[in-house]
Amino acid sequence: MGKLDGQVALITGGTKGIGEAAVRLFVQEGARVVLCGRARQDGERIAAELNGGGTQRAAFFALDVADYENWKQAVSFVKDTFGKLNILINNAGISFRETLAETTPESWEKTIATNQTGVYYGMQLCIAAMAENGEAGSVVSTASIDGVVGDADFFSYCATKAAVQAMTRCAALYCGQKGLNIRVNAVAPGYILTPMAEEDARQNGQSIEEYCREFIALHPIGRLGTPEEVAKAYLYLACADSAFVTGTTLMVDGGYTAQ
Repeated sequence: MGKLDGQVALITGGTKGIGEAAVRLFVQEGARVVLCGRARQDGERIAAELNGGGTQRAAFFALDVADYENWKQAVSFVKDTFGKLNILINNAGISFRETLAETTPESWEKTIATNQTGVYYGMQLCIAAMAENGEAGSVVSTASIDGVVGDADFFSYCATKAAVQAMTRCAALYCGQKGLNIRVNAVAPGYILTPMAEEDARQNGQSIEEYCREFIALHPIGRLGTPEEVAKAYLYLACADSAFVTGTTLMVDGGYTAQ
């Protein structure tokens, strides 16, 4: 018996990295999953792999998280496909390696739209959808260590990830005050070897090997994390094992913020 038997999840940023790892783990644990993203070919490939054997466990929906109407369509797709919604994983995100002086209005607005406004849209629409079915619900959003300690080279990214933690606390309080059986939490990963990390290395003119050497040194545990390790944190916060946990941010950072 899986930890998510009978549950339906929507996972953004689900076509690569941490999001893909979460999609695969949630299906393994019994959930039916709508994975969302903009890479249609990757999303449809992952869904097809997970649906082998004739039972539909996953479906792909092309979602731009910065588009409110697109979010409405995504929620309707989940309900039409699997009948209900129990879990939201707000994972889609982008970053620009820019200091305060280097940040442009365009990169600022793009980062805010994806990392912050997209999380707000998801929380608002998915919590409303969860409330309709009367079952327990869980929202888990991806924050970051950079929303806790800051990083001069990622000005807009840090701002949005701090906002994710604040929105998480506010939404958790809202659900509690309204008597909704919906918990709201966040996960703050340390440096994880993902396609986003590879893009960051490229922006900084580094090979991925150079990038890893630089950032491994910042983690007392002595290595970078894996997408699968972060996905297990999502699973904990999404399932009944964390029934008394809401309004918090779980650090999955190899000791980074303990220093």
